Amino acid sequence: MNTILNKATIKSLRQAGFKVRVLHCRPTQKIQKFDGTATEYKPKGGITTIQITSPDNVYDVEGIAICSEKDSWNRRMGNSIALGRAINKLNEKVEKLNNLVLY
Repeated sequence: MNTILNKATIKSLRQAGFKVRVLHCRPTQKIQKFDGTATEYKPKGGITTIQITSPDNVYDVEGIAICSEKDSWNRRMGNSIALGRAINKLNEKVEKLNNLVLY
């Protein structure tokens, strides 16, 4: 399972039966327009969260990527960082369970 997960993408995990949820949260700002105010996303900062549930519902992990207020928000970069962190947590849980079963 570890070799599959190390090179996994959101698409490949979903095709393998994992449930993958991607949540993006970005700060907003109110902008004064001629016809009133509008709410727009700020170009900097934000949080990306990826939640992975195994096909058998035994494992449920979450990876979070936080974009600094100094950096421009990038959806792909956030997905990549959050996915990597979620996969690392999933690998740790799998190894922990394997160690419990072996001993």
